[in-house]
Amino acid sequence: MRMRNKLAVALPIGALTAAIALSPAAARSMRRDFGGFGVSFHMQGRPLGGTKPAKATAPYLAGNRIAAVGDGALVIDNDSGQLIRTDKDGKQAAAVAIGKNAGLLAYDPVGKLAYVADRTGNRVAVVKVSDTRLEVSASYKTPVEPYGVALSPDRKTLLVTTIADRALVALEASSGKEQWRTALGREPRNIAVSSDGKRAVVAYLTTGTVDQIDLVETKKASGPSPGSGPWHGNLGPTPPPSRPMPRAEHVALSTQGGQRRFRQSGSGDAFARGSFTALFMGDQQALVPFQRETPVQATGGGERTGSYGGGFESPITSQLAFLATSGERTSQITAQIGQHQARALAWDSERDALYIVGLGSDSVIQLKNASQVTIAEGASASFLGKDGKERCGPDGVAIAPDGDVLVWCAFSRSVKRVDTVDDKGKLAVNLATATQSGPTLVASSFTDKQHEGMELFHISSNQISAGGAMACSSCHPDGRADGLSWRIDKQELQTPVLIGRVANTHPYKWDGGDVDIKSSLTGTMKRLGGTGLKPEQTEALTAYLEALPGPQTPTRDAHMVDRGAKLFDSAELGCRSCHDGAKYTDNTKHSFKSATLPEADTPSLIGLAAGAPYYHDGSAATLESLLRDRGRVHGMAETAKLDDKQVADLIAFLETL
Repeated sequence: MRMRNKLAVALPIGALTAAIALSPAAARSMRRDFGGFGVSFHMQGRPLGGTKPAKATAPYLAGNRIAAVGDGALVIDNDSGQLIRTDKDGKQAAAVAIGKNAGLLAYDPVGKLAYVADRTGNRVAVVKVSDTRLEVSASYKTPVEPYGVALSPDRKTLLVTTIADRALVALEASSGKEQWRTALGREPRNIAVSSDGKRAVVAYLTTGTVDQIDLVETKKASGPSPGSGPWHGNLGPTPPPSRPMPRAEHVALSTQGGQRRFRQSGSGDAFARGSFTALFMGDQQALVPFQRETPVQATGGGERTGSYGGGFESPITSQLAFLATSGERTSQITAQIGQHQARALAWDSERDALYIVGLGSDSVIQLKNASQVTIAEGASASFLGKDGKERCGPDGVAIAPDGDVLVWCAFSRSVKRVDTVDDKGKLAVNLATATQSGPTLVASSFTDKQHEGMELFHISSNQISAGGAMACSSCHPDGRADGLSWRIDKQELQTPVLIGRVANTHPYKWDGGDVDIKSSLTGTMKRLGGTGLKPEQTEALTAYLEALPGPQTPTRDAHMVDRGAKLFDSAELGCRSCHDGAKYTDNTKHSFKSATLPEADTPSLIGLAAGAPYYHDGSAATLESLLRDRGRVHGMAETAKLDDKQVADLIAFLETL
């Protein structure tokens, strides 16, 4: 191995804005078939970069699962919850426990400190890092379920996104003292800061939006809830949240529709979902990968029953949004990419090369001149073993000092080093023959069968779906839901949350037609157009799903929760008559007025705060809509007489389940 020295506007990213088309020759140069996943990289518009590379951006300005440290790496394994220091050969040099299902890390190379999100411990662990030792030196309390972390350019401020409490909090990096916090939307994930420290972007799983936050104005505001804070723009055709949005600009999209209202079948609306991460290249240009999902395809009357979306093409494609801000003007374009479930990005600013890893496709792609108008597809590589059975599951990526790319493999719990620079200091032409794999660093917290199921849940293969275009986690990112209702067998059926809800909640499917989870999974693969799993694989996937714990629940006023619990238990409402037991279900089916299904399965209420929209058809956008009988399903409970305070109390209780 060689060693060498060496945003202020709301942003939509779900479809094309008005853009100048590339020439046919240029478009062809940016496309290539890749591992059965179709287009590897195809710009859908004119690149937004300049004629020179953007300003260098420190890796700690965004969270990741891996950071280059010396001649090795620092990784946080969300499976075991271990933070691990590796040497140049990818072997373990030191480790310390953080917490199972950990979030991301940001590494300060000057202070030699790692800031790691302990997702279940509701803290950020501050870890001293040396070549042979890791020591937790402090713990900073956060709102519930921290995930994304990023440092300011001067490394004095730590920004943390929290999932359950839907908050962005700024902490003093040296002490953990809270400087300010502001509200976020549903299911926030990673955060990235611009190189000048003036703005940050937050990615989301389910809102179809990206928040861009003016850090200068937010920092000026006093108190724990500054009035400036984030503002939203569409990743897809999603109406903005109902809370105030100062300084927001909404750019028109080519698709139509809305997340918060029920859509009629045949609309063909597309939505942006599954954004786990974000990254800045310089001061102005941000990147956000996402999935473009079409849950109800426009088929012109030729609906394909039994498929997801009702159409004949894959309802999900992988996209990368480029967002560029100049003054008060923001532009955006998208590129289609072959990296299924792009969980991590890394930018080599010295060579202006961007690297995107796909968890589901087990692949990496390099984009040359990434921050410039001359952006072009570079080399790519698949991490699949020769027999097709050994998988990496790339979930993190970092740039080593010599320009090599370090990839964290979530499935094998090992680090791959990809030699991306040739002997002349130029970007390598072929990455596939220049990859070195380190050893497994830590034991999985899952049994062998559960771990096999975890891989099956995330991988894109012909067994799961037609052409390997979809995986279980495509619609259930992080074991949750994409917040959409899919056209299946001429019905709009809402994507349910899975974590904490699978074991002992039979029957399955919204119509209760599958008596056990194995038959339900078999039917799902058929709907996805896959060839199907072997019986032992179905058992493994079942074991994994049943092992998933319930989600963290948000902080709610204890008095409201107590009052809401009494309402839930009351005979007047009768909630317990169907939603009882450990999983809040009676394991049976019921008929309802005005419902589109003759009978509907009683769903578990575990993780209800993360389960919007509600009812089998997704026709109740919020819990308030459900309780006020505004969905298409009627007769569930006698809630019409509840006053505003009682509705608020009952919602508070339901969100803590």
